[in-house]
Amino acid sequence: MLTYIPFETLYTAEHGWLKSKFHFSFADYYNANNINYGVLRVMNDDIVQAKSGFGKHAHNDMEIITYVINGKLSHEDSMGNRESLSRGAIQYLSAGTGITHSEMNDSDDKVHFIQTWIVPQKKGLTPQYGSKSFPLEDRNNKWLHLVGPKGSGAQINIYQDASMYACELDNAKKLTFDLKNNRQLYVKVMEGSANINGVLFKDGDAAEVEGENLNVEAVSNTHLLLVEMKKETKNEL
Repeated sequence: MLTYIPFETLYTAEHGWLKSKFHFSFADYYNANNINYGVLRVMNDDIVQAKSGFGKHAHNDMEIITYVINGKLSHEDSMGNRESLSRGAIQYLSAGTGITHSEMNDSDDKVHFIQTWIVPQKKGLTPQYGSKSFPLEDRNNKWLHLVGPKGSGAQINIYQDASMYACELDNAKKLTFDLKNNRQLYVKVMEGSANINGVLFKDGDAAEVEGENLNVEAVSNTHLLLVEMKKETKNEL
């Protein structure tokens, strides 16, 4: 079953320097029927204007994964990590017992990224940070396994039985993702448009998928993000 989620139905937060679309309850937006999807707790579609961003703030007990669509995002944290990441880069922060960080746009152009929060397998883990940048060919017309649990073959390991994949699919190209038994996934069209399991998805649209494989045909050049995880009852962790 595919449950289609149009981009325009998502909650919009406007702050001048930031425009954000919340896929799940977050900050000032609360919906008791839309807390999470399995261990996926947050997916925010963020556009941050030039010379602005999220100043120093704290997190704990959450796996935080950021995927840069366009622009340059600068990260700094209390563990001494400091770097800037561009299109196609992935950044991972396991907040664990607690960490302070900032996410800034120090450039002259806006930055667009997707930030997801995944609930870890347990609380009180040692904080850790990782990142990796990928050339286009690593995700062009194929799934690139960005993050996943240890032993999954993912580029970066997280503390949960969940994986994230990205793909840039050329116009008219097709791609399938086989969903195993007792698994579910969340698909996000970050750019472009595509027919997914017979439904036309536009820029920003998303869907929950259970009990069927994902069949994608690009209607235009399409940039996709998947979060695949064990199957759990919606809104229960």
